Amino acid sequence: MRKLFLSLSFLLALGVQGVSAQTWEDAYAVPNMLGDGGLLQPNLLNNAIGGVWYNIQQHTTKICENNSVIPRDRIGFHFDAVQDVQTGRANIPPAEPGGSNRTRNLQEYRFWGEKTFFNENISLDLIVPLYYSTDRFLDSRAEVNNPTPLDSQFGDLAFGLKALVWEDEDKAYSAGVRVEAPTAPDFIVDLGGQVEDRIDMDVWYFTPWIGGQWTPGPDWFASGFVSYQLNSGTMTRVSQRRGPNVFRQPTYLFVDLAIGRWIVQREGQGGLTSLAPVVELHYTTTPTNGTIDPGEDDYSSGELIGKTDYLNITGGFNGTINDDWQFGIGAALPLRTGLAQGPTGFEWNSDRTFSWALLANLNYYFR
Repeated sequence: MRKLFLSLSFLLALGVQGVSAQTWEDAYAVPNMLGDGGLLQPNLLNNAIGGVWYNIQQHTTKICENNSVIPRDRIGFHFDAVQDVQTGRANIPPAEPGGSNRTRNLQEYRFWGEKTFFNENISLDLIVPLYYSTDRFLDSRAEVNNPTPLDSQFGDLAFGLKALVWEDEDKAYSAGVRVEAPTAPDFIVDLGGQVEDRIDMDVWYFTPWIGGQWTPGPDWFASGFVSYQLNSGTMTRVSQRRGPNVFRQPTYLFVDLAIGRWIVQREGQGGLTSLAPVVELHYTTTPTNGTIDPGEDDYSSGELIGKTDYLNITGGFNGTINDDWQFGIGAALPLRTGLAQGPTGFEWNSDRTFSWALLANLNYYFR
C-alpha cells in the first residue's frame, strides 16, 4: 500500500507542474456523474436464536458519485433511494417453512464540500453521509428475531484529494485518493443491559483513483473513473455464545463510464442554461475475497457470496441553472443476477444488492 501511495503522489507532482487552470466554460462542459446507487457491503451474520441471518449494510461513497475529473469550488448534495435491498433472512417455522429472504428500501444522503488550491489544479473535499439503513443497535427480542429493522444513522466520514494532472483543448485527466474514517456506529445486540453480540467496525478505507474526461465537440462529452478500495484490517465480532472471532472484507475494483449529449446550451443566460441526457455504466468486482476464522459461520461479502461482479446501468439528465447550479436526476438498474449457495441451503444474490434506485445530485459552484 505504501508503494501505491508513493507512486500516486509522484504522478500528481509531475502532472500539476504542467497544467494550467481549468476555465469554468471547459469544466461545465462535463457534468458530475450520477453513480449507481452506491456500494452496499453486506456483512451476513448468523444469530442462533430463531435461525436469523442479518445482513448489516455498510454504505461506501464511490468515487463516481457526484464527482468530476476537474477540481472545483462547490458545495453539493447527493441522494439515493435504493429499492429492495437484501437485509437478511428469517427461518421461523411453522409460519415460514424453510424461511425467506428479506428486502427493504434504504436511503442515502451525502453532503459535499470541495475547495481548490494552487490555481484550481488541486482540491480537497469532505463528504458527510447520513443513511436510513439497517439498524446497528438491536435492544429487543422482536428486533433480534427480525432481520429487517431500519434506523437513521451517521455514516463513515469521507475526505479526499484530487489533482488535475493533464489538460488540453478536449481532454483532461486527474488522480486522487479518498479516505473513509470509521465514524459509523458499531453493530450491537443488547438485551436487558447485557451485550450478547457486538461487531467493532473500526476499519479505515482507502480508495486511490484515476479519472478522465473527453469533449470531442460542442455537444458530446464522456468521462470515466477507475478506482480500487482497500481496507486497513480485520473486524472483530464478540458473541456471548461463541467468543471473539475476526473477519476481513474483500477489496473492490470499480470501473465507471458516462457519455452524454447536450440538447440545451444557453451559457451566460438566466434560467436553464444547459441540459443533457446521460447514460452511465458501473462495474464493481472483488479481486480478493473476504476472510473469516476457520469453523465460524459468520461471513463478509466475498466469503459467503463468493466472487462479486456488479454491472449497473444508469440513465438520466444533467443540467445547469444560471451557470451556478448543477443538477442531475436519474435511475439505476442492475444488469446481472448471480445466486450463491448460503448456509442451510438458501440462495443469496451475489451480483446485485438492490432491484433499482433513484438518484439525484445538486451542486452550487463558486466562480
